[in-house]
Amino acid sequence: MWKIRGIAGRDASLGGRVASVAVLLIVTTSCGGRVAKTATAELTTLTIGFGLVAGTTPEIGIQQVARSLALEDLTSVSVDGTALAKLAESWSASADGLRLVVHLRPAATFHSGKPADAEAVRRVLQRQLPSRLGAAFEDVADIRATSDREIEITLRRRSSFVLDAFGDTAIREAQGDLSGTGPFYVTNNTGTEIEMRANERYYAGKPAIDRIVIKPFTSLRAAWAEMLRGRVDMLYDVGVDALDSLASSSEVNVFTFQRGGFAYLVLLNVRKPPLNDAGFRRELNAAIDRRALLDEVWAGHGASADGPVPPRHWAYRPDLPRFAYKPVPPGPAARLRRFTCLLLDPSHERLALLVQRQLQGIGVDVDFKFVSAEQGVAQIRSGDFDAVLLDYAQGPGLVRQYLNWYSGAPNNLGGYSSKAVDAALDNMRFAADDQAYKTAVAAFQTAIVGDPPAIFLTWRERARAVSRRFHVPAVPPGTDVFTTVRSWTPVARVGAVSTN
Repeated sequence: MWKIRGIAGRDASLGGRVASVAVLLIVTTSCGGRVAKTATAELTTLTIGFGLVAGTTPEIGIQQVARSLALEDLTSVSVDGTALAKLAESWSASADGLRLVVHLRPAATFHSGKPADAEAVRRVLQRQLPSRLGAAFEDVADIRATSDREIEITLRRRSSFVLDAFGDTAIREAQGDLSGTGPFYVTNNTGTEIEMRANERYYAGKPAIDRIVIKPFTSLRAAWAEMLRGRVDMLYDVGVDALDSLASSSEVNVFTFQRGGFAYLVLLNVRKPPLNDAGFRRELNAAIDRRALLDEVWAGHGASADGPVPPRHWAYRPDLPRFAYKPVPPGPAARLRRFTCLLLDPSHERLALLVQRQLQGIGVDVDFKFVSAEQGVAQIRSGDFDAVLLDYAQGPGLVRQYLNWYSGAPNNLGGYSSKAVDAALDNMRFAADDQAYKTAVAAFQTAIVGDPPAIFLTWRERARAVSRRFHVPAVPPGTDVFTTVRSWTPVARVGAVSTN
């Protein structure tokens, strides 16, 4: 009944996404999970299976997994948007908010053995913060290393987004490589398989897992099958169609979590008619039954994206204006309206078909067209597109919203501009206290709901599957257990790892 051009015949039934899309748009041998023996010691090996979806390459997915283990940000960001200590042990701001002092962990070193001192981190911040802050980088007057372990950031004006950006600034020894401060370092990288070893100098203590092997598979289903055979210890991403089978397995634990403020949305190019009409964009959002999307596409795993602010963010309020399902069927004389939407990931076909069907109910014909990630990125960068279905970062730190929707911002790919949204984001950026920040967040959500830049669909929930041969410590609800992999222990060695 409804078709998507360019996707017929592809196996797109599994969950997952093209991992390269968000990155491009915004700027060994396996032991099969068993204990490997060397001449001197037994190595506890964790084999991670990464299932590829159509259009991806091994270099994209497994390299990202390796980066998350080898590189660390100054801070981590909790599911509620709160900054937590990471490479930065602590930080403090002056009373006027114009001086931010960051204290680094004293024992931190790069994998090369060189100290991850204040001067090295200062150079990384100087290089990366402009892209992490966009125009808000103009708030930064100076970044100085005032001692081996202390960095002082002087601001021209108070800016809440600077601390937000710390959670998206990977500290590495040299730009482009994987020499960081993380708990594991790369020993062999063939491009199609990566081997990592435990960092014995890690400031929080050597991990109990000695060796990690990251292996790509042709599909999520193939990785899943290898895990059920006991040849893979962790499935990095579990598709919704595999959740029930794995959850019932006596050999596997499944952990679900909200994926860091990522939302599925249809990004609209508001420079093109009829998408340049805010009333039409409101009508498109009102036609979406988000509950049906969750139930039929994601088997209930996720949340309705009825606004741009992640519902777990500390500044979110449930009484804020939200997109509501109120479709307006076309009258008998209504003119059919249509536009084309790019589809960069075949695994999103089910979501695309349901969105297509719901919009047909209000007399809107969306022609979903499958293109490769490279072709889609080229079209989006050139402005030659109507819309694109994306798994798009909206948090957890709200500096992402500034980069996505502020007029002229680097990730504002649809040419969106709103004085009300700009004013709310500026007030968020310069907020003097928590109450002022919450007031600005409320104004931002109100403005987006009134003048939407996209069709907001669902917040994404993801899942990891881990063999029960490994003990995984408890984490707060909604937290990704993979962030604690340093503390995972083989069941026979529970309690043997440092908890510093």
